[in-house]
Amino acid sequence: MSVSDLLQKEANVLKGHEGAVLAVRFNSDGNYCLSCGKDRTICLWNPHRGIHIKTYKSHGREVRDVHVTPDNSKLCSCGGDRQVFYWDVSTGRVIRKFHGHDSEVTSVSCHPKDSCMINASVDGTIRVWKT
Repeated sequence: MSVSDLLQKEANVLKGHEGAVLAVRFNSDGNYCLSCGKDRTICLWNPHRGIHIKTYKSHGREVRDVHVTPDNSKLCSCGGDRQVFYWDVSTGRVIRKFHGHDSEVTSVSCHPKDSCMINASVDGTIRVWKT
């Protein structure tokens, strides 16, 4: 199935979260996607085949956003636990946790070229972290 086929009709329904899904993002080449939600998990999918590949668990509250690095080897996530997590995609392990926000972290993004990420919080701050 090509990307143009996906744009013209519903190809798959991805089910795996227990509760609301709060964000979904394609990886850099569009072959996979990541979703996150109220169930405190991140799911890795092959959306073209409708296959759930892996679940990542470590957040203490809902996961609000997820983003993958340009080389697809790492991902970053944020959520209601006021933390930002930096993960190894293949092993599912948390490489590092970033603390500093005083309230929920609502969005996160990996830099397209540099080894850093940026995130925003309900506490009114935007923080940049070196990964």
